[in-house]
Amino acid sequence: MDMVLERLGELERKVREALAELAQARGEREALVAKVESLQGELKARDQDVAALRAEREREASEATRLRAEREEVRTKVEGLLTEIGRLESVVQGAAT
Repeated sequence: MDMVLERLGELERKVREALAELAQARGEREALVAKVESLQGELKARDQDVAALRAEREREASEATRLRAEREEVRTKVEGLLTEIGRLESVVQGAAT
């Protein structure tokens, strides 16, 4: 009978150890799940940041293209005005002589 009680005691100890390990594993799992959720949140936030930066870059590229076109238009107008001024100077000098 003592042997049976001894075996039952050992079995009970092993069951308690297994339950403790199971509880620890569950706790670790919950911590890991929380960490994964946190990292997923950070990843989503970074994805949103990247999307915002890409949109800003596209806006800036569009603005730069617009400004280049505007600069070229102004350059063309200035060159036209300089040509016209040169023509007028020639006319004035021709009339003066």
